[in-house]
Amino acid sequence: MTSTLVLLRHAKSAYPSGVPDHDRPLNGRGRRDAPVAGQLLGEAVGPIDLALVSTALRAQMTFDLASAALSVVRRRDEPGLYLAAPKVMLEYVRRCEADTLLLVAHNPGTEDLAEELSGVGQAKFPTAAFAVLRADVPFSGWKPGCARLAEFTVARG
Repeated sequence: MTSTLVLLRHAKSAYPSGVPDHDRPLNGRGRRDAPVAGQLLGEAVGPIDLALVSTALRAQMTFDLASAALSVVRRRDEPGLYLAAPKVMLEYVRRCEADTLLLVAHNPGTEDLAEELSGVGQAKFPTAAFAVLRADVPFSGWKPGCARLAEFTVARG
């Protein structure tokens, strides 16, 4: 059995004055990049059993724009993914029963989790980038070093 985890960092966000961090929307580049990420992601992994999405507006918008090109069976919005540490993100992964799981979240957690799971560090994990990780165990058995990095893509529209 192979489990596939996709870690998608939200697309580029705006910094409107007086808007709390959690409520920052995507900027123009982010709105262009997110659909490209969805297209590339769909080609790379096919159907997704479950998407866990941070409740931050920029992550929600990224998923909404990307999902037009994706086949996602279920979506769950998770407040705990907002600025989550890798350890917290991994706990979400371990609790999932799926073959293919998508997490839409933030840095540095996204980048750090990809590196922890695969042992492969990226020089950068920019906005609208995604890592596809695979392991021959169910998600309940995922731990640092268990996965291989199958793909790393930076989407630009």
